[in-house]
Amino acid sequence: DQLQAIDGLTAVEHDSTLPGYRYFVLELDQPADHDHPDAARFQQRLLLHHRDPAAPVVLVTEGYNLYPDAQWLDEPAELLAANQIRVEHRFFTPSRPAPADWSLLTIEQAAADLHRVIASLRPLYEGRWISTGASKSGMTAIYHRRFYPADVDGTVAYVAPHSAGVSDPRYLDFVAERGDPACRQALQRFQRDVLLRRPAMLDLMEAEAAELGVTYDLLGIDRALDIAVIESVFSLWQYKDSSFCARVPTAASDDAAVWAFLDEANAPRLWSDPYLFAMEPYYWQAAAELGYPSFAEEHIADLLLYPGANVPTSFVEAGPGKTPLFDPRAMQDISAWLTTEGERLLFIYGENDPYTAAAFDIGAARDSHRFIAPGGTHGAVILSLAPADQALALGALESWTGVAPTHRDPSALRPLLRGRRWMTRD
Repeated sequence: DQLQAIDGLTAVEHDSTLPGYRYFVLELDQPADHDHPDAARFQQRLLLHHRDPAAPVVLVTEGYNLYPDAQWLDEPAELLAANQIRVEHRFFTPSRPAPADWSLLTIEQAAADLHRVIASLRPLYEGRWISTGASKSGMTAIYHRRFYPADVDGTVAYVAPHSAGVSDPRYLDFVAERGDPACRQALQRFQRDVLLRRPAMLDLMEAEAAELGVTYDLLGIDRALDIAVIESVFSLWQYKDSSFCARVPTAASDDAAVWAFLDEANAPRLWSDPYLFAMEPYYWQAAAELGYPSFAEEHIADLLLYPGANVPTSFVEAGPGKTPLFDPRAMQDISAWLTTEGERLLFIYGENDPYTAAAFDIGAARDSHRFIAPGGTHGAVILSLAPADQALALGALESWTGVAPTHRDPSALRPLLRGRRWMTRD
């Protein structure tokens, strides 16, 4: 009844799979343009795990879609036994205005969405609020703090990059330094081998596409293969530890083994139409404000059919009003705010995760920390930090919320959506 009484909010309770929590799928009526609230509106989807009105609240600022059938608590909510609110990012379906004015997909508009979510639900809770997110979701949490710094009492951003431009060269050097020389050479040879086997790889892609019912109309199947290969080494270091180096196929491997390793590294189907259309808002934002990594392709340039195509605008479907132009001022403004006015911010990175190449610089931010998990990947969490860093991070959570974190078993893995696919924390 309390939820239904909130203006513009609808709530449907579902069975909770988390002991001690009630689970609600919510929709909040939001302006498409917060500067013109009387114009177009849309319904923004939220997921609420409610435990206790006196407990802290963890706001998960998703950078992507929500998955209502998959229930879990992010690490801060687990550590604090907190209530959790997960917010779907604007323009990720179904949280998209219709018709969609893509010029309204900005970090400032998304921050205003979160501000209204907090204002709507804050009266239900007595505890302090923490925002959190991983990867683009962590970026979203930081952007929200820039525009509404007093909305929450602290922020934990996991593996959140802060890219400079649409082809940030810092990623190139970082990835080039991962692994030993033998591993690096084996990976480059593998990438060339995949492209030398293009006819066989395309046959396997087409067979898989028929089985899954997916198409490659946006990119074309050849360009999709090019991009899957270009990003494969980046993705391996993003999600795997160095043990994969011993399993890299060679020229003596058969097509099935080469395909299987490519599928593990950076599955070509991730570049098919259903995946790209689902992720299109991310690519729009990357092309307009967020920036994007640069990926090495010089060593395979002679085998690529579409060199230079791995840029975010390639993944935005053409249409009226859908030509994003990059504005560097958005991220420059975030940097200036963070390093001079930021406070109560916690950044967690993985040592081998390529996105650590573009880690946020906290500068003179107050009561803030940046930690790197030894040997960590894009699944780095507080409990994967070195003991001294972990103690500081947990102490910050306690200081910000007034609740002592409860140590959980880090081997109790939970799925997280960090990037284009489900992965498991390591």
